[in-house]
Amino acid sequence: SNNNNNGLKNNTEPIYAKVNKKKTGQAASPEEPIYAQVAKKVSAKIDQLNEATSAINRKIDRINKIASAGKGVGAFSGARQSASPEPIYATIDFDEANQAGFPLRRSAPVNDLSKVGLSREQELTRRIGDLSQAVSEAKA
Repeated sequence: SNNNNNGLKNNTEPIYAKVNKKKTGQAASPEEPIYAQVAKKVSAKIDQLNEATSAINRKIDRINKIASAGKGVGAFSGARQSASPEPIYATIDFDEANQAGFPLRRSAPVNDLSKVGLSREQELTRRIGDLSQAVSEAKA
């Protein structure tokens, strides 16, 4: 093999990656690119999940406002009392693939509202899975 260190004979990393690194002002250490790439993709994934979550939270806030404005009218009466102490929207399972599957259906009985969310452990497991997947995709 050739000991020429200018990177031209090394096809594993595209030359333009070095140009991009300089533009973003990062140190050009040899092992940096894959970690930087993974970090960027994971950050993007987290931002994406956070955006989705806050969109869901806004929808639920709106539903809750409508429900409290109704003061006991319709299926939402007593929702506050029977829900778990933790706000419902904190543990909504948001399915990116099927946004129509919004968990709070009108027909849902009040007693089932507390079961809408995932347990904290399930939620953490799911988030760790999402991050692992993002890392795998970044490496691929």
